[in-house]
Amino acid sequence: MLKMPWYQNTWFIISLLLFALGYVTIVLIIRAKRFIIRQNVLRALVERKTKELMKKTEELEKNDLIKTRLISIISHDIITPLRFLHMACKNLIESNGSMSEALKLETMTEIANTSRELEMLSTNIMNWIKYQNENRQLLREEVRLPDMIQQVFGVLNGMARQKNIVLSNGVPHDFTVRQYAEPLRIILYNLVVNALNFMEKGHITIAARNLRHGVLIEVKDEGFGMSKEQINNILDDQFIVSSTNADGRKGNGLGYLIIKDLLRVTEGNFTIKSARNKGTTIKLFFPNQLVA
Repeated sequence: MLKMPWYQNTWFIISLLLFALGYVTIVLIIRAKRFIIRQNVLRALVERKTKELMKKTEELEKNDLIKTRLISIISHDIITPLRFLHMACKNLIESNGSMSEALKLETMTEIANTSRELEMLSTNIMNWIKYQNENRQLLREEVRLPDMIQQVFGVLNGMARQKNIVLSNGVPHDFTVRQYAEPLRIILYNLVVNALNFMEKGHITIAARNLRHGVLIEVKDEGFGMSKEQINNILDDQFIVSSTNADGRKGNGLGYLIIKDLLRVTEGNFTIKSARNKGTTIKLFFPNQLVA
């Protein structure tokens, strides 16, 4: 009887089949794991892209609301004063000396006030537009804070004197911060303008000090103050505050929109402490890396 070759033995064939089955099983398991990993990666990618898309959508909706408000400001708070200036100047020209001196003085005072408000509003709109460009390159620099405050006060001293308001610089002469100079100056300018608009007399004081984790700048006034609702509206990113100032004119609230945007640029934050007829204190905080 002839002996069968080893490769024809039943045990070898079974072993070969088991090996093939095991190999196929391992390949299928590896492929299944790779598929699951790929699915998880794709799912994570889709979730991330969905979140980014939702964030962009929210930003677009927010920007749309703000732009709608800006259009309203431009169409009403710029065009209406320009119409007034046109009519007031026309009346002065056509009066041919028939207008009383008292009425002339009143008209010219209104023209001066309206022109000043238009200038401030136009400056704020330009500042807001300027810093909407996310690709804008800014460089931090050593800023002598008391000098910057004096520059801001120098621009606004005339307005303060007209209202018997004293501007006080309480920052030590050698106080320095490392910051984006122009955005910081615009923030301080708008805070002082807001304080001037909503008070009839008293003091506006700016102070600053180093804290353990950063720099604190305080802008304190003795004005009309704000209600809780007004403070909440200011802190709301999608709300532009509108209220009546000391001259009985309607404020457009663009200043705080600019302040909030520029605080994002400077990586700062702010708090408001205020009460009706008790003044307002705005605290600006800039974290560690901004300390000189």
